[in-house]
Amino acid sequence: MSVGERILFFLTGFLAKWVIAAYFTTVRIVNDAPSLSKFNRDPAPPGVYAFWHSHQLAAVWHFRRTRAGILISMSKDGEYIARVAQSVGFLPLRGSSSRRGAAGLKALIELAKSGRTVAITPDGPRGPRYAIGPGVLALAQKSGYPIVPFAVGLSDYWELPSWDRFRIPKPFSKGVGAWGRPIHVPPDVDEETLKSISAALRSEMLALERRADGMARMKRERGPC
Repeated sequence: MSVGERILFFLTGFLAKWVIAAYFTTVRIVNDAPSLSKFNRDPAPPGVYAFWHSHQLAAVWHFRRTRAGILISMSKDGEYIARVAQSVGFLPLRGSSSRRGAAGLKALIELAKSGRTVAITPDGPRGPRYAIGPGVLALAQKSGYPIVPFAVGLSDYWELPSWDRFRIPKPFSKGVGAWGRPIHVPPDVDEETLKSISAALRSEMLALERRADGMARMKRERGPC
């Protein structure tokens, strides 16, 4: 890593918190009370929080006070994301959720076993979009914590031309944070059952995204409340 890159990464981390905080003063994200009630304890119960890769920006901001561990790729782009995540309160761990990224996944499992909440994007870091990788299942299986699907529905957002169609909430948009049905992965499970659990998780997360977006649009149509 060159000196210039080191300086740029440092500045990214230093400025990110203030830039993101200022930006999100224009975006109001509220919790969906019925789905939140299952997890509304202080401190938040440990779990494997799972959201789509495209929801990262709004989700990272929404979860900023949880001090959750999050797995971020070892790429140069990942370094920027790690600095941003750390600046708003996350504990970034570098690696991949794929089988090839065993070291990163192992560190996240150990963090979860210590009682820390962890977050993961099942279709990250490179897709395909809306695919469930093996990492999220292994993380739940090894830690003993349920997978808690999560989505940030947005009333208005820009969609980048990336593989995940990354979402950036538009200024003065409304958001709804919604939780789905917790999904447990037994410690001793065969491949067919894992496939079934994976399909159920994908279905739950897709439905949750549609539901959260629908609630956010309704809030926009109703106006200030």
